[in-house]
Amino acid sequence: MKMDICEAKEKVILAGKRLIETGLIARTWGNVSCRIDHNRFVITPSGRAYETLTPQEIVTVNINDGSYKGGIEPSSEKGVHAAAYSQRKDINFIIHTHQLNASALSPLGLDINVISSEALDLLGGNIISVPYGLPGTKALIRNFAAVLAAASDIKAFLLKAHGALCLGGDDNEAFKVALTTEKICYDYLVNRYLEVSGSSSFDPVEMSDYYVSRYGKPGFTTSSQVNIPLYDSVKEGNRIAFYRADGVTKASGKYNSEPIDAVRLCPDKPDLNNIAESNAAAIHREIYNKRNDLGAIVHTVLPDVLAISRAGRNIYPMVDDFAQIIGINSRIAFPDYTAAPEKVAGEILSKMKGRDAVIISGNGALCCGPNITDATAAVMIFEKNCRAVIASKYFELGKPIKPHECLLMRYIYLKRYSKKATSVK
Repeated sequence: MKMDICEAKEKVILAGKRLIETGLIARTWGNVSCRIDHNRFVITPSGRAYETLTPQEIVTVNINDGSYKGGIEPSSEKGVHAAAYSQRKDINFIIHTHQLNASALSPLGLDINVISSEALDLLGGNIISVPYGLPGTKALIRNFAAVLAAASDIKAFLLKAHGALCLGGDDNEAFKVALTTEKICYDYLVNRYLEVSGSSSFDPVEMSDYYVSRYGKPGFTTSSQVNIPLYDSVKEGNRIAFYRADGVTKASGKYNSEPIDAVRLCPDKPDLNNIAESNAAAIHREIYNKRNDLGAIVHTVLPDVLAISRAGRNIYPMVDDFAQIIGINSRIAFPDYTAAPEKVAGEILSKMKGRDAVIISGNGALCCGPNITDATAAVMIFEKNCRAVIASKYFELGKPIKPHECLLMRYIYLKRYSKKATSVK
């Protein structure tokens, strides 16, 4: 196989945009590559947004030694792609995603049974688990290469505690593998819930109730949603603009609607009065005033997140991008909404120190970022980790990533990757 390098780069760019549009990846996560010939492939760069990629940013890598030319650094997972192209001559396109359900099942270390004959034909067999290795390390490459050698026809892999690796003869097949893998993993989790719960049908609210009743902290009394809106917000200079927490944003990182209220960071001069003196205003003010690195806050009550908040426990990284972007854990705050707003804010902020998200007892979580795009992406990561926590209980498999590995990933992300991502926006 030999492909024109310009055509290969264009296919990689288009695939990245398509993955963003379908929600299989977000921000700069994951990576996409295309084989040029027996010795070379092109791959997405490290830390650059898919929406704005240009052909000049797509990096050409040598399959045999991983070398590349120029000042743009390729994805840190280039070695995994090189291993696939080296061992599998039938593979010409690779998509690595951090998609929700595949990633949530990856910490289990299970091979996922594929039942449908059509899916079996596409994937080449069951979805195979790859033992854990820190992202971008030789250990991960070795682990994947060893599994691949024993799975000569397989096109879908779960990198433990990390995400999915989907192979294809071309871009369309790799993309179809990614979508099929996601559906199979979702069905696998739902069927396990039905099995352990004895339910005859699936309902996300009932699944949330079941998790809380079976795995919630003993003696914890918050068994239902608190239903106190904490809103989303964006910091705009000395002003905080509040939005309804519906999670609907434009791809550009702006909300589709006008703010429902606004307050100043200085608490004694509110612009409007609906939210100005509420708990929400105090919480958002306190976070922004203490965390200059943050520019947006999103309140999420997605079913999995709500279940975790109702269970009364801190959670720990089951997937490595949670350790990188959220922190070494996420602690739960127990605000007393009858107290002064400043006290409510203080309780929440104290549990958020050194982290970019905090669980709110019975009321979901607050996820933060330097802008609304990153804060919304943090919600995706938080939801995925919550789903992984729930899955680990249902299957009685999977453990959080080791603390020292979480610390290392968090440090590298804050010192290197996040600055790179910010610098190229």
